[in-house]
Amino acid sequence: MQQDVRKRRVFYIPGYDPIPPRRYRELFRKEGALQAQISGYQLQMGASAAVQGFGWRANAQISGHSCDSDFQVLVWSDIVRDSMANSVLATYGQLLITAWAYIGTGALWRLMRLRKGPVIAALYPVVALLGQLALALMLAAGVAWALVAGVQALALPHWAGMALGALAASGALMATLGWFRAIATNFTPIT
Repeated sequence: MQQDVRKRRVFYIPGYDPIPPRRYRELFRKEGALQAQISGYQLQMGASAAVQGFGWRANAQISGHSCDSDFQVLVWSDIVRDSMANSVLATYGQLLITAWAYIGTGALWRLMRLRKGPVIAALYPVVALLGQLALALMLAAGVAWALVAGVQALALPHWAGMALGALAASGALMATLGWFRAIATNFTPIT
């Protein structure tokens, strides 16, 4: 039994790329018109009835049948942006939770069997965050060592040098990780 589709609701989930949602509507307008011309049907576009989000409506007249489609672009970059608004400590907490989930479920080992591109894309943030943490820890250790050595040269008590070294190391660690976060937040990809 053949059924004619008269109404469709289409959800489009884009990748995490810098393309604004309006660009998808323009691509549909341009490419949809070309496809309608090639296939011999009529296509009209209009504004979406959706209250929230971004989308458009399209009506196609194909072989005497009408089909209304409501397209909605489910932009999720706001979710990613909000998750990136967390503190540095929360970011590393998310890294540990995600790593635990991937390792505990065996998903990491299945991921490693994929092609090189998806593996690099999935592991790049982990490697970048761990590399930044390693650099920040080395800088913090250097600051602590220099401060402890300076306090010893001044003949102050050992506990004072250790306390000042720990305090300065913590500050250097957080400042360095904050600097890395500021760079990542202000990064604009070349398009």
